[in-house]
Amino acid sequence: MHTEDVGSITLRYISGEGDEVVTSLAEADAGHVAHGRPVRGFGSHAGMKHYPGWWWSSTTTSLIPYESLLERDRLLAADFDRDVVAIASQPFGLTGQVQGTKRRHVPDFLLVGSDGTPTVVDVKPARLAARPVVAETLEWTAHLLHERGWRYEVWTGLDSTVRENLRFLAAGRRPDLADPEALAVLRGTDVRGRLIGHAVQDIARSDGLDERLVRGAATTALWSQEWVVELREPVSDSTVIQQTRGESHAGSGS
Repeated sequence: MHTEDVGSITLRYISGEGDEVVTSLAEADAGHVAHGRPVRGFGSHAGMKHYPGWWWSSTTTSLIPYESLLERDRLLAADFDRDVVAIASQPFGLTGQVQGTKRRHVPDFLLVGSDGTPTVVDVKPARLAARPVVAETLEWTAHLLHERGWRYEVWTGLDSTVRENLRFLAAGRRPDLADPEALAVLRGTDVRGRLIGHAVQDIARSDGLDERLVRGAATTALWSQEWVVELREPVSDSTVIQQTRGESHAGSGS
């Protein structure tokens, strides 16, 4: 049974300027935390069982560290989510007392939605999340964040088809690398209900553009969800463009 008051839980984070900030969970500002730096670092060495690295995020236009490939997949999904406006890795540390014993936990990510609502994420393989000692820590964290009014999720992975589609579309997450003329023409063309391959070919042919440049611009449009497709099936030239910019894209399968 949890009896902690969120005011008694210490929250520590590192500001964007690199200063340590110690406050209570009750007083913490999620926006400030989300724009800070990771509270702990991690390296790599030969023989390690997980694969840390850095993800360039189109949401933050910066590199975000991750500790495992599963964490990278959660970053990928967050970066694709148009409602997420801020992403922080290893965002803060929580410290509290549980029946006289000090407990600490550093969640994996903090996501902030366009309405300012924070979501704290712990990424765990399902088999690990089910272990009693891990489950107890996650339950403690969930209780505290619920009391604070923040969302919390334990994330165990993406559907494999959605994951492969997002990995492919992520090649278009840098709009500055797309050909500007091809992107402008594509954005001015109504392609709703068309197959991706036919749309690309027709745009290239009608405007005298290199099809490879149009295809690159199409990948950018798919990543930014200016072109919305079903992601629960493999994306290919035969995929139907369901919606385009300006339409609701709820239910895009992400």
